[in-house]
Amino acid sequence: MRIANLAAALAVTAVTTAAAQSTCTPKDATAAGKAIDRVNNWEQLHKSWKDWKHCDSGQVADSFTDAVMRLAVDWKNVEVLAAAMTADPQYHDFILAHVKSDAAKDDRPALYSRAKTNCPKGQDAFCADIAAATEGEKPLQTPGLLQPLPTLPPASAPPKK
Repeated sequence: MRIANLAAALAVTAVTTAAAQSTCTPKDATAAGKAIDRVNNWEQLHKSWKDWKHCDSGQVADSFTDAVMRLAVDWKNVEVLAAAMTADPQYHDFILAHVKSDAAKDDRPALYSRAKTNCPKGQDAFCADIAAATEGEKPLQTPGLLQPLPTLPPASAPPKK
């Protein structure tokens, strides 16, 4: 009898939690935005996504995109991101959707460059996914190289006295 009551309570809790997270209230959107703004590593991003994925639209989606691209362009500890994306197909799709979003267009060339030139050992599939998501955003110059300076006309000789 106790097991049946426990099972029923768990079922009600699961349904209530799912229903509560299916819509994003204005209060949720505000809290989500604040939480996402504080994200500074891949673990925090993954937790924010788990907590606030039901709010992934509008301004919250833009905040998610900013966080994804800020971390991705920094390209630190991307192995953590790769592992999380491999373990969770929904998270994989979330990351790639934000990389492809219009709000990310300015950062895609840098991300493409990192995925193509700085792929961590053993992360070829991950880097291929990132590069494919940024395809068409190839940098116009070789990463890390500066454009040549313009040639200046020769200076005229100072007047003779």
